[in-house]
Amino acid sequence: MKQAEMKKQKKLFSPDSGLMYFLTKAGWIIILNVIFLITCIPLFTIGTSVTSLYYAMMKSVRKDRSYPVKEYFASFKRTFKTGSLFTVAAMLWLFLLNHLRMVNLSMGTENTAFLNRVYVAVMAVTIAVLLYLFPILSRFTMKPGLMVRLAFVMAVRFIGYTVILLGGSAALFYIWFYYLPVPVILFLPGAICFCSTFLMEKALRAYMPASEVTGDAWYAQ
Repeated sequence: MKQAEMKKQKKLFSPDSGLMYFLTKAGWIIILNVIFLITCIPLFTIGTSVTSLYYAMMKSVRKDRSYPVKEYFASFKRTFKTGSLFTVAAMLWLFLLNHLRMVNLSMGTENTAFLNRVYVAVMAVTIAVLLYLFPILSRFTMKPGLMVRLAFVMAVRFIGYTVILLGGSAALFYIWFYYLPVPVILFLPGAICFCSTFLMEKALRAYMPASEVTGDAWYAQ
């Protein structure tokens, strides 16, 4: 009986077991998440960090190509300039919208409620565009303006995915902020990114040439 139990335990903890596979993936998600949090500290690098997290999560964690940390920093270096540009522009734009919204609320005119809804709607659309913008940056090479336009088109075309990704992420962060301990931040963004790849990849593949989708590229698998 003891021998049977020992064999069972040995099989459970063998490198090829499902448990070890899961633990390895979870470990990489946590490691990438910590690196992501550190590289976000300068603030203007948030967009580049999101891009690199998505790239490494998809290529290495999900598709088992190369090493996650290596791919993270390769993407970070490659997208640093454009990612930083998008981040600063998005911060300034969202700050301006929120400032105008607060000014509008302080005025208390008859149009205050309507204008407040307009500002909130524009901010929501902006966040939806950003949701697709950084995965696009991780995958495609094109001018920044075209990336923004493509992100907007994808946010509208895949409105179902957009609602799920926005609503799901908002709900998880709400639960974390009010009900879960602070250390959850060590893996929550990474876990959200990992889960989002399953929907985001379906959207991205719709804009990839057929030759690439069926080729040997890691994202074609």
